[in-house]
Amino acid sequence: MEEPKDLLTDELEITGTLRNHLSGTAKWAKFLSVIGLVFCFGMFAFSLYAAFYVSPIMRIRYGFSLGPAISALYLFLSVALFFPSILLYKFSIRLQDAIKENARENIENAFLNLRSLFKFIGIVIMIVLALWLMSIVFAVVKTFH
Repeated sequence: MEEPKDLLTDELEITGTLRNHLSGTAKWAKFLSVIGLVFCFGMFAFSLYAAFYVSPIMRIRYGFSLGPAISALYLFLSVALFFPSILLYKFSIRLQDAIKENARENIENAFLNLRSLFKFIGIVIMIVLALWLMSIVFAVVKTFH
Protein backbone atom coordinates (compact mmCIF):
# COMPACT_ATOMS: atom_id res chain seq x y z
CA MET A 1 0.00 0.00 0.00
CA GLU A 2 1.25 3.46 -0.93
CA GLU A 3 2.13 5.95 1.76
CA PRO A 4 -0.10 9.08 1.66
CA LYS A 5 1.53 12.17 0.20
CA ASP A 6 1.94 15.39 2.13
CA LEU A 7 0.02 17.90 0.00
CA LEU A 8 1.86 20.85 1.52
CA THR A 9 5.29 19.72 0.34
CA ASP A 10 4.63 17.50 -2.70
CA GLU A 11 3.10 18.48 -6.01
CA LEU A 12 -0.62 17.87 -6.34
CA GLU A 13 -1.37 15.51 -9.18
CA ILE A 14 -4.46 16.24 -11.25
CA THR A 15 -5.85 12.91 -12.38
CA GLY A 16 -8.37 12.35 -15.16
CA THR A 17 -11.18 11.98 -12.63
CA LEU A 18 -10.20 15.20 -10.86
CA ARG A 19 -9.94 16.96 -14.23
CA ASN A 20 -13.51 15.82 -15.07
CA HIS A 21 -14.81 17.04 -11.71
CA LEU A 22 -13.07 20.41 -12.12
CA SER A 23 -14.41 20.73 -15.67
CA GLY A 24 -17.96 20.03 -14.47
CA THR A 25 -17.50 22.50 -11.63
CA ALA A 26 -16.31 25.18 -14.07
CA LYS A 27 -19.32 24.62 -16.35
CA TRP A 28 -21.81 24.87 -13.47
CA ALA A 29 -20.03 27.92 -12.07
CA LYS A 30 -20.22 29.61 -15.47
CA PHE A 31 -23.93 28.77 -15.81
CA LEU A 32 -24.74 30.10 -12.33
CA SER A 33 -22.68 33.25 -12.85
CA VAL A 34 -24.43 34.02 -16.14
CA ILE A 35 -27.83 33.50 -14.47
CA GLY A 36 -26.69 35.82 -11.65
CA LEU A 37 -25.64 38.48 -14.16
CA VAL A 38 -28.98 38.18 -15.99
CA PHE A 39 -30.84 38.64 -12.68
CA CYS A 40 -28.54 41.55 -11.86
CA PHE A 41 -29.36 43.23 -15.16
CA GLY A 42 -33.08 42.55 -14.61
CA MET A 43 -33.02 44.15 -11.16
CA PHE A 44 -31.13 47.14 -12.53
CA ALA A 45 -33.70 47.55 -15.32
CA PHE A 46 -36.54 47.28 -12.78
CA SER A 47 -34.90 49.93 -10.60
CA LEU A 48 -34.90 52.30 -13.59
CA TYR A 49 -38.51 51.37 -14.35
CA ALA A 50 -39.52 52.09 -10.75
CA ALA A 51 -37.70 55.42 -10.74
CA PHE A 52 -38.88 56.80 -14.06
CA TYR A 53 -42.28 55.17 -14.62
CA VAL A 54 -43.84 53.97 -11.37
CA SER A 55 -42.77 56.93 -9.25
CA PRO A 56 -44.43 59.67 -11.35
CA ILE A 57 -47.64 57.67 -11.78
CA MET A 58 -47.94 57.00 -8.03
CA ARG A 59 -47.22 60.64 -7.24
CA ILE A 60 -50.00 61.79 -9.62
CA ARG A 61 -52.59 59.26 -8.37
CA TYR A 62 -51.84 59.13 -4.63
CA GLY A 63 -49.81 62.25 -3.88
CA PHE A 64 -46.80 60.25 -2.71
CA SER A 65 -44.54 57.66 -4.21
CA LEU A 66 -42.50 54.73 -3.02
CA GLY A 67 -40.79 54.60 -6.42
CA PRO A 68 -37.48 56.14 -5.27
CA ALA A 69 -37.28 53.76 -2.31
CA ILE A 70 -38.07 50.74 -4.47
CA SER A 71 -35.62 51.95 -7.09
CA ALA A 72 -32.86 52.41 -4.50
CA LEU A 73 -33.53 48.95 -3.04
CA TYR A 74 -33.36 47.20 -6.41
CA LEU A 75 -30.31 49.22 -7.43
CA PHE A 76 -28.55 48.17 -4.22
CA LEU A 77 -29.55 44.51 -4.73
CA SER A 78 -28.34 44.53 -8.34
CA VAL A 79 -24.95 45.94 -7.29
CA ALA A 80 -24.73 43.43 -4.42
CA LEU A 81 -25.45 40.55 -6.82
CA PHE A 82 -23.05 41.85 -9.48
CA PHE A 83 -19.84 41.26 -7.50
CA PRO A 84 -20.35 37.60 -6.57
CA SER A 85 -21.56 36.84 -10.10
CA ILE A 86 -18.44 38.40 -11.62
CA LEU A 87 -16.15 36.58 -9.19
CA LEU A 88 -17.86 33.27 -9.98
CA TYR A 89 -17.58 33.98 -13.70
CA LYS A 90 -13.86 34.75 -13.41
CA PHE A 91 -13.40 31.53 -11.42
CA SER A 92 -15.13 29.48 -14.10
CA ILE A 93 -13.25 31.04 -17.01
CA ARG A 94 -9.85 30.71 -15.34
CA LEU A 95 -10.57 27.14 -14.27
CA GLN A 96 -11.58 26.22 -17.82
CA ASP A 97 -8.38 27.84 -19.12
CA ALA A 98 -6.33 25.94 -16.53
CA ILE A 99 -7.87 22.64 -17.61
CA LYS A 100 -7.28 23.35 -21.31
CA GLU A 101 -3.72 24.63 -20.95
CA ASN A 102 -2.73 22.52 -17.95
CA ALA A 103 -1.25 25.69 -16.39
CA ARG A 104 -0.69 25.94 -12.66
CA GLU A 105 -0.87 29.74 -12.67
CA ASN A 106 -4.40 29.70 -14.14
CA ILE A 107 -5.67 27.26 -11.54
CA GLU A 108 -4.13 29.39 -8.78
CA ASN A 109 -5.85 32.48 -10.20
CA ALA A 110 -9.13 30.58 -10.46
CA PHE A 111 -9.05 29.56 -6.82
CA LEU A 112 -7.99 33.07 -5.83
CA ASN A 113 -11.28 34.29 -7.36
CA LEU A 114 -13.18 31.54 -5.56
CA ARG A 115 -11.56 32.62 -2.30
CA SER A 116 -12.60 36.23 -2.97
CA LEU A 117 -16.15 35.05 -3.62
CA PHE A 118 -16.28 33.19 -0.30
CA LYS A 119 -14.80 36.21 1.50
CA PHE A 120 -17.47 38.47 -0.03
CA ILE A 121 -20.27 36.09 0.96
CA GLY A 122 -18.81 35.74 4.47
CA ILE A 123 -18.65 39.52 4.94
CA VAL A 124 -22.24 39.90 3.72
CA ILE A 125 -23.39 37.19 6.13
CA MET A 126 -21.56 38.88 9.04
CA ILE A 127 -23.23 42.20 8.19
CA VAL A 128 -26.67 40.58 8.00
CA LEU A 129 -26.14 38.76 11.30
CA ALA A 130 -24.98 42.00 12.95
CA LEU A 131 -28.09 43.81 11.67
CA TRP A 132 -30.32 41.01 12.95
CA LEU A 133 -28.63 41.10 16.34
CA MET A 134 -29.00 44.88 16.54
CA SER A 135 -32.69 44.66 15.60
CA ILE A 136 -33.29 41.98 18.24
CA VAL A 137 -31.53 44.06 20.89
CA PHE A 138 -33.49 47.13 19.80
CA ALA A 139 -36.78 45.20 19.95
CA VAL A 140 -36.01 43.85 23.44
CA VAL A 141 -34.99 47.29 24.73
CA LYS A 142 -38.06 48.89 23.15
CA THR A 143 -40.32 46.23 24.68
CA PHE A 144 -39.15 46.88 28.24
CA HIS A 145 -39.34 50.67 28.05
